[in-house]
Amino acid sequence: MRTGTLIPAMTHRLLFICALVIFAASCGSGGELGDEVSSVASSGSPAVVNDVASDTDGPSASFSEASEPAALANDVASDTDDSSASFSDASEPADDSGPIIVSHKFGETVVPRDPQRVVSLGVSDQDDLLALGVVPVGILDWFGNQPFAVWPWAQHLLGDAEPLVIPIIEPNPELIASLRPDLIVAVSSGLTEKQYDTLSQLAPTVASPAGYDDWSAPWQVRTRLIGEIFDRSDETDAMIAQVEGRFAEIRADNPAFDGATAAIAFTFSNQVGAYTSTDVRAQIMELLGFITPPVYDEISLNGFYVSFSEERIDLLDTDIVIWLTSDAAALEAVIESPIRKGLAVVIDGREVFTSVEVAGALSFATPLSLNFVLDEIVSELKLALDGDPATVVPSSKAVGAVG
Repeated sequence: MRTGTLIPAMTHRLLFICALVIFAASCGSGGELGDEVSSVASSGSPAVVNDVASDTDGPSASFSEASEPAALANDVASDTDDSSASFSDASEPADDSGPIIVSHKFGETVVPRDPQRVVSLGVSDQDDLLALGVVPVGILDWFGNQPFAVWPWAQHLLGDAEPLVIPIIEPNPELIASLRPDLIVAVSSGLTEKQYDTLSQLAPTVASPAGYDDWSAPWQVRTRLIGEIFDRSDETDAMIAQVEGRFAEIRADNPAFDGATAAIAFTFSNQVGAYTSTDVRAQIMELLGFITPPVYDEISLNGFYVSFSEERIDLLDTDIVIWLTSDAAALEAVIESPIRKGLAVVIDGREVFTSVEVAGALSFATPLSLNFVLDEIVSELKLALDGDPATVVPSSKAVGAVG
């Protein structure tokens, strides 16, 4: 597992809100997106800490939602049928000349068949598009400074394409219009209805799934909606089934995971925190059998995370702690904390420290990124929960958390 730079959760969220303000100023008013973006900033997307990945992590961004590579699990590789491979080799869509009508939170959109110029405006929509063999002409750059806003688990699907990177700090209607889109996909986004109306004047636009609050739709629901857009539901259903099957198989093969309490932790501004059961990162770990401590939900002020002072770091004394952070100074402070060193989870060597890429993959929560997460993290989870305090978890040693 690559340890590399490790990720902060709330940093990205704060940058995100600032970015929205800048966006609003650059877009002006009237029919543009600026006014709508400022409304997104005021409503507060799950971005403000839902990310401990990159200069964030984690569901979020301007048109955003919640937020990275290595070779960790040789024994896990056998649990999957070449998880790194593309899903795009599936069958071609049916030859049907009828209209494709897609329902989403703002109603219905008639989308063109076989669109040639697709713009990806959801924070993680590029993954599902690329998995279907649809290469966007423009991609919203959520975080991470990845080439063409595509992370390692999906970069091989770009081929020679060089899509325009749409900055999350200053996207504007003119920039999007310059791409001459015939379809705008904003499924993993927090578009307001006003923003949606503006984008719909440029091209048919599909917003986030109906029936869910912004940033709260499960990854399966988002992936299925993208399949509907292209009349390729059979393929996206297969993608989902493959990932869910892999989670189930790993869970069955590792009884130590089942029922173990897990803290998905981050550091920020001299505080530590953890994600609640409503956050996508915690939900992903729950697919492996882990349980998010109920106390996190009980004391959370915003739903998807809870932060606490060093004096309450005992709240991390769970069966396993999975750290997502890239703030070196904050991480060092946590590692050197006398209170942390007294926790049983630390004494027994039950901590895992993710790489930037793994934290980013947890945040993206797509079939492609989740296969990547399983490739990288499962072997370390096994070591942390093998019941032997003498076992050294490689990532903990790499960051200096153990001797």
